[in-house]
Amino acid sequence: MKQLSDLLDLSVNDFLQELSSDSPAPGGGSVSAFAVAMAASLAEMVANLTLGRKKYAEVSAEMMELQALAANYALTAKDLVVLDSEAYRQVMQAYQLPKETAAEKNARRAAILAATRNAIEVPKQTASLAYEVMKLVQVALAKGNRNTASDGLVASYLALAGCKGAIANIRINLTGLKEAGEAAEYDLFCQDLLLNMEALALQAEILAKPTLG
Repeated sequence: MKQLSDLLDLSVNDFLQELSSDSPAPGGGSVSAFAVAMAASLAEMVANLTLGRKKYAEVSAEMMELQALAANYALTAKDLVVLDSEAYRQVMQAYQLPKETAAEKNARRAAILAATRNAIEVPKQTASLAYEVMKLVQVALAKGNRNTASDGLVASYLALAGCKGAIANIRINLTGLKEAGEAAEYDLFCQDLLLNMEALALQAEILAKPTLG
């Protein structure tokens, strides 16, 4: 496994090679965050290809806001690529703690629970960020340069995929929680967010249709 801090410095080929290896991290959670980063970057691209065009002068202020927000979201998503892999490593380290004595067993259980909660919270951040990016995509498609409609639509697909992937990573860790109410709360978050994301994804299709047919 590469040092986690080096993940974002890998070339595309090296990242894919690391992803395909027998190392469990980076995995689906990091890829989900990377999808959100790409979605945000595409939204920023739409803004950049709209700004300075006379035809779109009246939406310059909105495009400048879109540009700034998308750039910030992309940076946050890139951080989550690394944080997700680190969260997985912490879970694995917790499971490897000694369990010979009662004290060690208690410490191990507490460490596993804390690491599991973190492994849920990180993809929760990714899923929530995907929603914010998807909202930006709506602006990009509704008011951005029409020649970038396909790019905006791809951004919506990536944001949705990133959200779904993050939700999958939340749900796979819910069995590690000891309180049913805590797991139910996370599951409700996933259900609500997914409904909202799918509604916005459909809206993105509608916004792109006049240009793409």
